Amino acid sequence: MQVLVDGYFDDLEPGYTTGPSRGRTITETDVVHFMMLTGNWAEIHSNVEFVKGTPYRQRLVQGSLVLAISQGLFTTGRAVAAFYGLDRLRFPKPVFIGDTIAVECALTGKKDRDERFGLATWRMTVRNQDEATVQVADYTMLTYRTP
Repeated sequence: MQVLVDGYFDDLEPGYTTGPSRGRTITETDVVHFMMLTGNWAEIHSNVEFVKGTPYRQRLVQGSLVLAISQGLFTTGRAVAAFYGLDRLRFPKPVFIGDTIAVECALTGKKDRDERFGLATWRMTVRNQDEATVQVADYTMLTYRTP
């Protein structure tokens, strides 16, 4: 199940939460395809022998891949006109190949924009299979006012 981030601006109340989403296991295929797509072949992601000498001892999933996959775990409804911005993105813990992530969302703020739209900010928290927070960010959505 995807998490639905929706609701007309005037109807939203800070503190509203939704989630967690369905889980999504990140595979080696995901990581390799992402390296091919982006050109990010950093050894921490691509070299099994190199990572044996790091504190992690295994390859890390690219933070930008975690971000992309987490965005697929939520969806917006008809009340959301557009993705407006992303702030305070952090990756407090690493994600490894084979980890399963899920997303939770909480409405943290609202800001009037004009007579047609408001800005709704959602705290998106991504957790792994052990419930450890691996990503957190504030997503702001351009949101229609109640028709």
